[in-house]
Amino acid sequence: AEDFRILGEAFRTYIFAEQGDRLLIIDKHAAHERMLYNELQKDNGASGSQMLLVPVSVTLSKEEYAAVLAHMEVLTKAGFAAEDFGGGTVLVRACPLNLEREDITALVTEFAGHLLKYHREVLSEKLDWLFHNVACRAAVKAGDESSPMELAALAARLEQEDIRYCPHGRPVSIVLKRKDLERQFGRA
Repeated sequence: AEDFRILGEAFRTYIFAEQGDRLLIIDKHAAHERMLYNELQKDNGASGSQMLLVPVSVTLSKEEYAAVLAHMEVLTKAGFAAEDFGGGTVLVRACPLNLEREDITALVTEFAGHLLKYHREVLSEKLDWLFHNVACRAAVKAGDESSPMELAALAARLEQEDIRYCPHGRPVSIVLKRKDLERQFGRA
């Protein structure tokens, strides 16, 4: 593959890169989210799992609490270490990837709600829901400041892994060919 040349970033969201006769515009959140999702799927969340210095306690409603306790193995398979702390509280000791404390709380709560709504789902679908949501929360956000090195690493990895769509099916990048640009400017 031809080398990327990072031209810069627009709106702290879109990476502009030149490659041969193509101009690439990359959505950094969508690209990063897809990479993380692929990682989680590949090794079931295990490799990125990390112990938390201070466990996160998540207090749930009676129904949510029962649903989560009945599906602890899904959390384990997704790279979480969680346990019943009693009184409607679940204690999370480890999580996949680099999640913030509030993200862990929100994820477990949302997972509980998802279980109540889609309790008939098979294990793989429940896991997939978790992978989607973990990846989304752990990915660099649109609007986050990124260093030129981070932008370059993201663009290079995107090319290497041949990623086209984010887990939600949105395109990760748009390609403009030089000749199309020249046509737009009346040069062709």
